[in-house]
Amino acid sequence: MKFATTMLLAATASVASAASVRATAGLLSKARRLEDAEQQQDEGDEYSFLSGYSAHLIGCAAGEIYKSNNGDSEYASVIFRLCPADSCDADSAVGCKNGYGDYVIGINSFVQAYVEQNKDNMQGDDANDMNPDQYAECRQIDYQPEDDGAEAVAYYVGPACAGTTGLKLELFSDETCSTAADGVSYADISGGATLPYSNGKLASTKCQACSVTDEDGNTEISDLCMNTYMYSGHCESKMQKNSQYSSNDESACEYITSITKKSSTGGNAGAAIGWVIFALVIVAAGGYGYSKWWMHKKNSQSEGVIMS
Repeated sequence: MKFATTMLLAATASVASAASVRATAGLLSKARRLEDAEQQQDEGDEYSFLSGYSAHLIGCAAGEIYKSNNGDSEYASVIFRLCPADSCDADSAVGCKNGYGDYVIGINSFVQAYVEQNKDNMQGDDANDMNPDQYAECRQIDYQPEDDGAEAVAYYVGPACAGTTGLKLELFSDETCSTAADGVSYADISGGATLPYSNGKLASTKCQACSVTDEDGNTEISDLCMNTYMYSGHCESKMQKNSQYSSNDESACEYITSITKKSSTGGNAGAAIGWVIFALVIVAAGGYGYSKWWMHKKNSQSEGVIMS
């Protein structure tokens, strides 16, 4: 009898313990879901101010190497401006003159964000297996010369600056898409096809609203504005964010001013003073970055060229 009573108490305790474990696990699971939801809410609130702005492409600097924290180098830098949505002038070269922020980002990163937002309205080249999703890449194209004895030659297609303000696709001779192909055109290696956007207009220089409506009718921040804002260097000295989550970031102002002046005077960073690598370190917890350009600038003055 005593043994049976003991077994009953043990079984009861075991059931109670299992129930306690399940209850605790359930509470922890709910706590994690609540924490994730709060984190998503905080992130949404942090960038919600972007809904009041429009993005405007204002410049492209060839030869200005942009190096992200994962080690990838992009061989041109794009400058874009966030203008107040109600005052962004689509016909203006700079979009607006008050209440704006200027930003710098690698050309591949910018094109990737732009294509993600606009690919449904972009031109492709089905005959040569090129679609807008690939426009941000430095993509290899194998070319077999008509001479049967000649070896195949590798060329590459990727985004490039079209002058100092626009973007285009270009044929390159190297895997970094930094050296334009000499003496051969895309038509030569593609059976006469025309390279899409080779004359420019790969990305619009008009105002691109940051607030968009999804398929369900919900308002959200566009991929273009969110992704370029998060992974760019910031100059927000003339911006009024009205955000309690972050103050104006001016860490890239001097760098942006310097490459803007080079572009306007026809200067070339690669030929004149050595390539400047703009290193952007992404802060994982906050989702946005800060510039280390000042340190790189000081090193470049003593060494001439910065390589990391």
